Amino acid sequence: MDMNSIKHFVDSEFPAALRAHIPAALKTAYGAVESLYQTTPMLEVVSAQVGKGHIIGWAVDYQLIRLIEAGKLPVKYRWVSFARPTGRYLLLELGASTMSISQLPESASVPRRSSFRENRALNNAPFLDLPEFENEHKIEGLPHLILSHGYQTLSFAQIGVLGPNAKRHGWLYRTPNLLKLPHLVESEEPKVEAIGTEAVVTLREELRRWLRDHDNDTNA
Repeated sequence: MDMNSIKHFVDSEFPAALRAHIPAALKTAYGAVESLYQTTPMLEVVSAQVGKGHIIGWAVDYQLIRLIEAGKLPVKYRWVSFARPTGRYLLLELGASTMSISQLPESASVPRRSSFRENRALNNAPFLDLPEFENEHKIEGLPHLILSHGYQTLSFAQIGVLGPNAKRHGWLYRTPNLLKLPHLVESEEPKVEAIGTEAVVTLREELRRWLRDHDNDTNA
């Protein structure tokens, strides 16, 4: 599947009308954390400054859940344990895919290695047209998207599809920076081009069949 087809899949799973809510949610989260740090002496210590990213992550999770519960993001969510049970992460269920959130130092960076992310990225194998994956185009789980955003400073926000082997394949596709696309709110539905749509329709049908066969197990 070429990049154009992956783009159409991402557009169909998380269209422009939904993406339009993301920049404001992220800015609110980052702003709340900044205000907290400015008014809380305890957070002046070096360890708190270094750990600021954790609080930003929690604030972003909170804002996304608020959007979902307000009906602005018509998706489901659940908390999933890491492979090593040291905590939980927020997983959004979009319909024919899932999505998690990752803070990155730069927009081109790939998320740090983690078992849960690598396991879910394996479900992106059907997007690859490489010889070593020719026997892995069978649907084994829902494709996984990642909403990435700036680390200490909010300078970018993108939705992307990570390759099964992040170090080797990197990003298979990423949207433009959502913070710089104010025109996303112009239309309620993304325009669908003819090129690449057939592959997307085929993939979505295969995913629907997979979901019907695994309605009690969505590859948690």
